[in-house]
Amino acid sequence: MHPDIAILRFFAGQPHWLFPVAMGLTWIGSFGGVWLLLGVWKLLRKGEGRRVGITILLALLLVLIVVDFALKPIIGRPRPFLVLGRSILLGPVPGGASFPSGHSAAAFAGAGTWGRAGRWGTVLGYVYAAAVAWSRLYLGAHWPSDVVAGAIVGLLLAWLARILAARFLPGESHSGGAV
Repeated sequence: MHPDIAILRFFAGQPHWLFPVAMGLTWIGSFGGVWLLLGVWKLLRKGEGRRVGITILLALLLVLIVVDFALKPIIGRPRPFLVLGRSILLGPVPGGASFPSGHSAAAFAGAGTWGRAGRWGTVLGYVYAAAVAWSRLYLGAHWPSDVVAGAIVGLLLAWLARILAARFLPGESHSGGAV
């Protein structure tokens, strides 16, 4: 059995009481959810917080362009329920292609730009991103490799957003480190 199928079946066998948790995480993870709100909130502040907000929003914009407008249409991978049958899918039918996971990319892009939140803020950011990625597997909306690829793409785009912010925003260092 292909590893993607075996892992997806493992997630499908998790307790049904987790369904509302998974749906909630998927819902707040849509369009970058928490990170979008946090980015706008930081953008409205003055000083360092504003630069963090711009960097988060830039990372989410890059995810939209790279994942939704480029990779998904080019690769066109079918979602698991189209291959394995509707029984693997919990919740509403997602649209579009499967690879890479946009929810995972946005969640990890946000976490990857949240570098100055302190150790606990950074840890919470990555725990949240992992939880959003888990929700996509639990609901059967993505193959495991979609979620892993989404996380990697999100982290790479966060890195790019940090570099662009450091280069073009006043007062930033040119190191490309966390903003």
